[in-house]
Amino acid sequence: MLFAAFRRTDLNEMKRLLILLSLALCAVTAAQAQDLSCTFTQKKTLKAVNKVIPGSGTVTFTAPDHLSMIYDEPKGEYLIIEGMQLKNAVKGKAITVDTSKNAYMRNLRNTLLNCITGNYEAAAKDNDANLVVEEKSGIKTVTLLARKQAVKGYSRIVMDYNREGLPVRMVLDEFTGIETEYTFKY
Repeated sequence: MLFAAFRRTDLNEMKRLLILLSLALCAVTAAQAQDLSCTFTQKKTLKAVNKVIPGSGTVTFTAPDHLSMIYDEPKGEYLIIEGMQLKNAVKGKAITVDTSKNAYMRNLRNTLLNCITGNYEAAAKDNDANLVVEEKSGIKTVTLLARKQAVKGYSRIVMDYNREGLPVRMVLDEFTGIETEYTFKY
């Protein structure tokens, strides 16, 4: 009889544990199944010639891997990620790349998606970068610093996230001397 009561207690504890795990899994799934929509401003700086190129538009993100940045200025430009496909138009020239077949573009795709979703540990690993996380006045600042010099890619990435974990600013410093800063407004 005592053994039966013990088994019933263990079974009840196991049920509670399974319910808690299920709730936690649902919470993680809900956090990953985020949809974002906002406007952005861009400031692209070509350091070699000290030229600043402004931009603005709208961003839409649907987890896990659909991102569209449609520019109002410069008109007609865009960056669209749909699964493994990346589409980009700059200065009237459009390209479509299957990122599963292009390592450089796959890294770009993964870095953008990971930074937007707050998965900066994966972005740091993908970019062979050191990671620094600081929090001040409700803003979490995440900095990825490349461990080695390279011909292309990012020497530094800075992401600011608000209290809700939404990206509000992203700075991409390329080894080529181009710095692009995005500011997001929800």
